Amino acid sequence: MTKTGILAGALLALTLAVPAKADIIFDTSSGVGLSPEGIAFMNGLYKGYEELANDRRDALDLADSELFNHKARRAERRSNVMPDEVTDRQLSEEGTAEFLAAWNRMRKAFDQGARTLAPEDIARAQVSYDCWIEAAEASGPDYRLRSWSGFRADDVTRCKAAFEESMAAAEQAANLKLTAFSRPASAPAMAAAPAPAPAPAPAAPKPFIVFFGFDSAEITAAGKLVIDDAVATAERLGIVDFSVTGHADRAGPEDYNLALSLRRADAVRAELISRGVKSSGISVAGRGEADPAVRTADGTREPANRRVEIILL
Repeated sequence: MTKTGILAGALLALTLAVPAKADIIFDTSSGVGLSPEGIAFMNGLYKGYEELANDRRDALDLADSELFNHKARRAERRSNVMPDEVTDRQLSEEGTAEFLAAWNRMRKAFDQGARTLAPEDIARAQVSYDCWIEAAEASGPDYRLRSWSGFRADDVTRCKAAFEESMAAAEQAANLKLTAFSRPASAPAMAAAPAPAPAPAPAAPKPFIVFFGFDSAEITAAGKLVIDDAVATAERLGIVDFSVTGHADRAGPEDYNLALSLRRADAVRAELISRGVKSSGISVAGRGEADPAVRTADGTREPANRRVEIILL
């Protein structure tokens, strides 16, 4: 819990008789009760962050309830939701090292495809990590010395245990599946001739790029051909999961460009669905100006940055 969260909770307890009035100041419930229709990983994030938002709201920790509520909303919208950065929290030197190790462990699992291979486990691990680091901050900088004076010590123990359990399950599931995918067939004991060398595995297809006009989320004829190519390649390779990420150039306000990039990604998602791709297999994110193909000064129109990247998972 941040200091702002503690102060807000104390003031609200004194001045408001009905917890529901909390949303007058903090947005703690706009993501509650939604019906996510994303891939399993995003659905798992939504469920976990929704529960955290409700828990922190009931405890009158409104700042952190708002944080988790917004993460739940982003997951329901199929936008990219990352775990808290260690530098976002006030921790001791030992605590910082511990959470950096945990964060890097998650990143490694992400890079190895855990979002697809073990989506429920890795989603629970991410939510548990955010719960753990938030509770650790609330319990004070010396929480790792087990002389906890903070009132969130039980949450530290519970959330850390959930993280460790979920990470172990995700790592095991991903490793077993990756091993199954790559295990060569064993040769017969009395083979008359050496088995032929296996054919090289096909290289992962490069991202398919759909470009857009200035300040537009309308897909051009050329863009539709790119989408056709992506769908045909996925069918040929037996791939059913797609990652769709929208981008924008730096002309216009940052918030507007973030929303525009998500509209572009949603437009491509709709085109994929119209071509027979299941909506449950498509994850969507908007990056706005944050990840340009060509770096430019603020306010610059750049056609190469007005794009959506389709990645076959």
